Amino acid sequence: MFSKIKKQLQPKIKTLGSVLAKTPLVMRMLENLGFRDYDLPLAQSEDSRFLVLLIALMSFLSVLACSGTFALNDMAARWSSGLENKVTIEIAVETKDGHLLSNKTVRKETKKLAKGLKNNPMIKSLAVLSNAEIQELISPWIGDSLTLNDIPLPGLIAIELRNTNQKSLNTLKSDMLKLSKYARLETHHEWLGDLINFTRTLKNLSLFITLIIASVTIIAITAGIRTRLAIHQKEVCLLHAMGATDHYIARQFQRHAMILSLKGGLVGTVFGLVTTAIIIFLSSHSGTTLIPTIKISSAGLALLCLIPIIASTIATITSRFTVLRNLSKIP
Repeated sequence: MFSKIKKQLQPKIKTLGSVLAKTPLVMRMLENLGFRDYDLPLAQSEDSRFLVLLIALMSFLSVLACSGTFALNDMAARWSSGLENKVTIEIAVETKDGHLLSNKTVRKETKKLAKGLKNNPMIKSLAVLSNAEIQELISPWIGDSLTLNDIPLPGLIAIELRNTNQKSLNTLKSDMLKLSKYARLETHHEWLGDLINFTRTLKNLSLFITLIIASVTIIAITAGIRTRLAIHQKEVCLLHAMGATDHYIARQFQRHAMILSLKGGLVGTVFGLVTTAIIIFLSSHSGTTLIPTIKISSAGLALLCLIPIIASTIATITSRFTVLRNLSKIP
């Protein structure tokens, strides 16, 4: 039944489409967008393939650079949120005057400190790390084959505070030292700040690389359009003599640039996304905590998929302004 209705409607739809395509408004829209037959033999240019490959390469590099930016953003956010309002209290094995504490003393001081701070109003949660948990923390650096039974381990207490302002930290430190003179407070602010600053520097570097890629793409498209103008100078002059406006001629070139950039952008983006997916997979299956897991949000992936459209827009605008600027110099 549906196939019969479809067969009956197809001729009518085609007729309606052809009628609409010939209306002045639609024809004007198609002409403005450049979706008309070429008056210039631009599609026969031998360097079109080179321009497609160049834009594909630039799109590929843009995907990698933007992926790096998004991944660093996500990584910094996870680090910040993971350590927000969290501090660590350590009962160090070595005292300030160089004496080593026994495992028994370390365990005793740790339990005493945890018991004394358990009902502290500033503390939201408190957990004493076992030897197995401490060994798991340091295993990425020393490996799993080394046994730590005979090696003195520090006592660690992971604490989540209700507030991490300086006044609360000073009060906690004072309460901590009253309970144990061997205790040390680690707020993570210093090294976390350095780490976030480093990721911010890498992110800015990725953005700078993306800007360089866009600039090189614009320069390459400009050079390509100028070359085509020089090659087809006679045809352009003939169109001028026949009454064609500069904007009409510019639309010929911008349509050509748009099609080539879309092809190159799609190819480069697909290869870039595949490469990014492989890197994400390898980072999540590395088997070591030394290599952070790379993640990109859904919004980041959506922006990456827009790169072909962005490349096409840049190529279209660049070609239009280049052609109009050069045609304005022709008497």
